[in-house]
Amino acid sequence: MHPLYYLIPAAIILICIFPLKISLRATFDLSTLSGVICLFLFKIKVRYYIYEIKKGYILLKNKKQRKIKEFEFDPRQLVVIKIFKEQLRDKARVKELFVFYNLGLGDAFRSAMVGGFINNALLVYFTNLKNRRPTASMGVYDTISYNREVFEFAGKGTVSISLVDVVYSLIMSVILIKRLSKGGSK
Repeated sequence: MHPLYYLIPAAIILICIFPLKISLRATFDLSTLSGVICLFLFKIKVRYYIYEIKKGYILLKNKKQRKIKEFEFDPRQLVVIKIFKEQLRDKARVKELFVFYNLGLGDAFRSAMVGGFINNALLVYFTNLKNRRPTASMGVYDTISYNREVFEFAGKGTVSISLVDVVYSLIMSVILIKRLSKGGSK
């Protein structure tokens, strides 16, 4: 066999072991109940949607298509998502997490008090997360608008995880779900 043929399995193994750097950026405007969500893989934009929350459904738009999604959650689906999330939580490495917001309640005192409360709550959460993930970069950036009513929120998070970890978590969550269903049916 020609030695160059060994490069193909070696490349596949490297792709599976090499961690994927996944970034998610999201914005939300409370006054219009709309925002943008964008998914990046190695700083290359993979997907983005402009969304609007309406009564009973969410309208997703991008350049190519417009979708209307009605969300009804089945309890069995929520269990699957919860178990899969728990399996991934220990394997994913948080690289960065930043929160940006613009807050204004029309009154300077109330705006400052609510802004301080939000900052304090976010910093407590980030401190707890930093104790568990010491290599993560985190930050809170706020803008307080003292003379107008506005609430805009944006977040940027980056996580790295390998494909092997994702597949392993998926297999383990399926096994755990089957065990739970067998144990519940007896």
